Amino acid sequence: MVVKASSAVASESDTTTYAGLSDLVTSRKIEETHAGPADCKKCVKAGMKSNAIQNERDAIGKRKKAESEREELIDQLVAAEKLCQQLRSSVIKRTQTVSYDCGKVKFKTEDDRRATLDDVGKSIHQQLVLLVEWAKSLQQFSLLSLTDQAALLKGTAASIIVLGVAFRSICLKDSICLANDTLLPKEHAVNIGDINNVVSRIIDELISPMRRIHLDLIEYVALKAILFFNPVTRDVEDSDSVENARLACLRALEKRCARVASTTATEENDCRSGRLLLLLPSLQAVAQQLVEDVQLARLFGLANVDSLISELILHDDKQSDPQIFQTLSTACEPVKQETLLPQI
Repeated sequence: MVVKASSAVASESDTTTYAGLSDLVTSRKIEETHAGPADCKKCVKAGMKSNAIQNERDAIGKRKKAESEREELIDQLVAAEKLCQQLRSSVIKRTQTVSYDCGKVKFKTEDDRRATLDDVGKSIHQQLVLLVEWAKSLQQFSLLSLTDQAALLKGTAASIIVLGVAFRSICLKDSICLANDTLLPKEHAVNIGDINNVVSRIIDELISPMRRIHLDLIEYVALKAILFFNPVTRDVEDSDSVENARLACLRALEKRCARVASTTATEENDCRSGRLLLLLPSLQAVAQQLVEDVQLARLFGLANVDSLISELILHDDKQSDPQIFQTLSTACEPVKQETLLPQI
């Protein structure tokens, strides 16, 4: 009986010991992943709520998730831009049989790569088609109503065209490169109806600053999306969704610029995101000049204007916009000569 009692006592003692070791291991785990128990008790006694104590790794997890979302957004924008490059040759072929020159401009050139007025008209149409396809590939755009989609395209088309031309011409000197790879030198632009000196302003106010800060593809696609998702665009109804899309692009651009600045500390990387955003006022001013050039070319009968250019660039008021709504709901179709609008 005595032996059994001793065994029972020993067994109870062993159980207590194991329980103590378990508590000790648990306590050490808490110390490894949290603040010390004594520190927590002091904080609670000082008035801090016990439910305010958080695992530090939760915040790290949230940061990683946010960074991952920014990287996914940049990847999405780069993929959309690559899609435009893949569609570019087929879009150029669709406009080969259409003439935008009314024949009133008598200037001729022997240089095959020097742009004519017809090249300018074709280039504008080609870039508008590519803009629609680019927008349709973005998830944030696809979630908007058809009316808001059309409003964003109308409100930003001219600016997106100017931005694309400037980035495409960043390696050229005193010339811009159109969508069909023809070149438009600064001194030649006036010969084909550039009344507002749009080409000169693109070179001086956009290409030169882009070249100085070495604008790259990732920054270009982010800037393009920021310009496109404008919540105060006329006739946009779901401005909150558009603003959220723009803020996401802004965060991605800021993160990208901060990473570049941290790895390469140069003068051009100082306030880099701010320098990029400062391009937008000049860009929008030049875009307005482009719109006026197109209006004057149509008014004086210098160039033909098709329905897509009329709707997205000139913002012709209509009760319905069959061309843009049809383009949004279907794949890109070849432009026909019949779609060219009569001169006013």
